[in-house]
Amino acid sequence: MPDKEHPISVLCDAHVIPMLMFLDDNGPRCKTEIYAAVGRSASMPQKIDRMVSAGLAEVSTVGISEIVGLTELGRSVAGRLREIDRLMFEDRRQ
Repeated sequence: MPDKEHPISVLCDAHVIPMLMFLDDNGPRCKTEIYAAVGRSASMPQKIDRMVSAGLAEVSTVGISEIVGLTELGRSVAGRLREIDRLMFEDRRQ
């Protein structure tokens, strides 16, 4: 894929994995709630846009709020990341 980045590269961005986990735990949330829980950075809106472009999240507007929720793919990826986390945690205990 010389002209396009590999889809998994979105997970390399700081805050993306924590945002996936937060949304998986808490369901759809407005952007300000995500920023408060995960981190504030001038690039957070672009990170959410990358998650949307990768098919991990979707954004809807309710009143004046933008609500971010995981797609089915996003929930699946979050679940697999939890499996990786468990594997790594168990390995450290041995």
